[in-house]
Amino acid sequence: MAPKFKPGGKRFPPKVTPKPVPQQLQNPQSIEPSTSGLNLETQNKFELELCWCIQQLELSMTSNKLGDKQTRDAHKSLKLLKSNNVPLVQKRQIMRTTFGDYRAKMLQEEKKHSKSASTVKIIVPKPNENKSIFLKKAKGLTESGVETSMVTNGQSSSTNIAQVFRQSQTEERFQFNFTASDVN
Repeated sequence: MAPKFKPGGKRFPPKVTPKPVPQQLQNPQSIEPSTSGLNLETQNKFELELCWCIQQLELSMTSNKLGDKQTRDAHKSLKLLKSNNVPLVQKRQIMRTTFGDYRAKMLQEEKKHSKSASTVKIIVPKPNENKSIFLKKAKGLTESGVETSMVTNGQSSSTNIAQVFRQSQTEERFQFNFTASDVN
């Protein structure tokens, strides 16, 4: 078979097949870098720093202490920090320009919270021994009616249930409000 030529009269370079790397040269214990090029520990540290910066930006925006331009800048920075398409280098630059030395500020805040956490004591509430118990006594009904007493605004009054629910006979007959011819 004749050799193939490129346009312009030059030959193609010969095909080179890659040789497999021997097992001895491969290091199975090495930490594989993630898609971002960082190892797992560095990536976790960066995510922690990123979350702290996002939280600080959100707090500053909700405090309403920023001017219009500062609010717009904070909103833009927040949008860029939350975006997955922005490279890590640019996110670090945004965090540095917005907060300055954000790592030192994170350490100061962590120390402040650790001091306040050490002073907090958890006290288990004592169980109340004065538990309220509601007891209801049932009375049998008598033919004369049941007397009940009610207390209203400090005044007690006694009423007979039979008097409250008595039927009164009226002389008027019950009538519907339509005529019988409408029914047919």
